[in-house]
Amino acid sequence: MAGLFFASFTPKNDIVLSDEPIKITPEGFYIASVVDERAEQGAIATLVVNTKNNKPETEKADLQGGTAIALSRFISRNLNKDTSLRAVHISIKDFKLTESLLPNGGVDGRIQLSLSFGQPKDYGIQQLVAYQGGLHYIRPLANNQIVEAQLRGIIKSGLVYFNNWMRVNIKDNPKLAKAVSFTFTDYNEQPEGDTIYYAAARPLTWKDFQSKIRPPGPFSAVVMPNFGYNLTQEVNNGVINVCLDLKTYVAKSDCWVGGNKDVYGLLHEQRHFDIAKIITRQFRQKILAARLTPDTYEAFISMQYLDSYRDMNALQKAYDKETRHGVFEQQQAEWNKKIDAMLKE
Repeated sequence: MAGLFFASFTPKNDIVLSDEPIKITPEGFYIASVVDERAEQGAIATLVVNTKNNKPETEKADLQGGTAIALSRFISRNLNKDTSLRAVHISIKDFKLTESLLPNGGVDGRIQLSLSFGQPKDYGIQQLVAYQGGLHYIRPLANNQIVEAQLRGIIKSGLVYFNNWMRVNIKDNPKLAKAVSFTFTDYNEQPEGDTIYYAAARPLTWKDFQSKIRPPGPFSAVVMPNFGYNLTQEVNNGVINVCLDLKTYVAKSDCWVGGNKDVYGLLHEQRHFDIAKIITRQFRQKILAARLTPDTYEAFISMQYLDSYRDMNALQKAYDKETRHGVFEQQQAEWNKKIDAMLKE
């Protein structure tokens, strides 16, 4: 077993962690890297040593090669490493050993270790869990090999803690998910209130136009359809199952009519509602086509919603511009065909 040498603390005499197999089977991970992110850099240990004159003194000591290198070397030599599994990064936040001389001539030692376990991502390190460990020992002044054994022990405790955390979380923690799946439903409300949710069997009627406030502009009728979604998710066996309850809707209190209540005019307004439904379907298809991962799906859905919302507004404006709000019957007929075809896609 490698020991400690206290004549002086040059790099060749620093604390050497002895090899000892870490008797755990990593739960779906391997340690890919170790970095030292301690606020106070430098030697980790303040040790009580016995001088040639048998006068106890305190000396600074460090792990051979530095804290990160020593831990990385110890782990790589003693913990099973399967690089086909999940890469895990260890950040050393605190590592400190402090000894003091007891009145009876013994040595009191205390160790603090703080580690952060994370997984490398394109944007940096995603933290998984933190480990805070402490250890207290008492040793004879003459037996300094206990120091190395205690340091080795607390490092092993940190790895066992993380392995246990992985065992508990690997199947249902979103951070550890390997895939994402999507389910879509169409939101409906029973009984119907002020809001009409799109359904082929529930077209608009003139009775739905309940707004008393005339909107600005040369319009005989106005509807203001919209779309949105409710998102729920659960993790099962490493897969995030995402359900999006899609909503295409219009509020009766946002529907106004001031002109003739004929079939032609109602159809023009229904087409605005149909366009919102088309955009809702396109939003769904773009999510399915994107080959999303657990790391990308949330941001993509949020951004795609904004893009689809802009698409809806642009298509609504183009429809009204080309039909002149339904005045041009030929263009209205062409848009009717176009919208019907898009609804069937």
